[in-house]
Amino acid sequence: MRYLLTIIKMKKLLKNIIYLTIALSFLSACQSLKDGLTGQKKNNSDEFLVEKKNPLVLPPEFNKLPTPEKLSSKKSAVKEIDLKAIIAKETSTKNTSSIEEPSTSSLEKTILEKIKSN
Repeated sequence: MRYLLTIIKMKKLLKNIIYLTIALSFLSACQSLKDGLTGQKKNNSDEFLVEKKNPLVLPPEFNKLPTPEKLSSKKSAVKEIDLKAIIAKETSTKNTSSIEEPSTSSLEKTILEKIKSN
């Protein structure tokens, strides 16, 4: 009988500990819940610790820097490949080409040669 009373007391004690733990966890969450609902943010930064940056300065001898070239001078330096002429040339030589060599590979070779020559 005495053993049965100790078990009942232990169950009540365990039940009270569980209730107390739940109540304390709800009470500890109240402040963070209040902060979350009111939109309050944590104030972690200190404005006195932030270093100000120096203002931007032009580099020395800025006026002596070269100016960019115009696009028209770059276009004249690059040779343009006339694909229509290459295709027309290929179709005229197509009739004389051998059956073993497909026309697309010779067209490709011609284009690659033009590119390499530039």
